[in-house]
Parts: sequence; C-alpha cells; structure tokens
Amino acid sequence: MNRPVILCSLMALFLMGCSSAEKQNLPQYAGSGGMSEWNIDPVAYLYHYDNGFTGSDALGYNEQLQTVWSRLGAAQTCKVTYDKQAMIDRLVLQFGESRVTHELNGIGFHAVQSRKVPRFCNEDRIEQLQRTIRKYQRDQL
Repeated sequence: MNRPVILCSLMALFLMGCSSAEKQNLPQYAGSGGMSEWNIDPVAYLYHYDNGFTGSDALGYNEQLQTVWSRLGAAQTCKVTYDKQAMIDRLVLQFGESRVTHELNGIGFHAVQSRKVPRFCNEDRIEQLQRTIRKYQRDQL
C-alpha cells in the first residue's frame, strides 16, 4: 500500500470515530417551574404549550384558560386571523377576569413567548391553530 492511501484510510477512520449516532446531550427541561422564570426559556415555553400549563406553571390562572390564551397568542404570532375583541368577550363570560387581563396577561404574554421559539410557526402548527380558532369561534373553549 502506498502512503497516501494509508493516510486517507486513517483519516476516514478517525472522522468516523468522531461522529456518533447518539443524540447530542442538549439541555433538557424538567417539566415544571420554567414559566415562573423572569426570562422564560423557549424550550420551557414550548414544553408547556405542548403539554399544558399546570400547577405553578399556570401562574395562578385556570389551566384551561392558559391553554386558550396560548393558542390565541400563537395565532397572533403566526398571523392566523380572528376577531380578538369578540374572543375576549367569550373569555370574560366563561372565565371571568378583566378584558385587560385577557388581552395583556393572557394573549399578549403568550404571543411574546411564542415569538421567541425558533420556527414556531411551521405549517402543521398553523393548520392546527386555524382548526382551534374555528372551534373557539363556535364557543368551544
């Protein structure tokens, strides 16, 4: 064998050894407490968006209300249109709270958080949000 072939073979073996089929150990979220942080990690927000805002991560509000707010805020982020004032009227009737609370502490808060999640507004999420908004418009909160 000549020297260049041996060197190329050794280099290929070295590079193969540096790659791994195992997933990289990325930071994991434990599943609770992340929503009470001053600067909410997008990983924590996405976890709760997908799995529910429960316990302390509901921030003192009704857990279902947090879910509705998160979808309305996501719709705002992803440019899915709906009549915000009519939706706030429905929220006040069903959950109480003031209009300002629903608009700022709820929908606005979740719009800000969803904007921080990279690639949040993918095609699947937009389709899901459109279905959810139609359901909410039929008073199925």
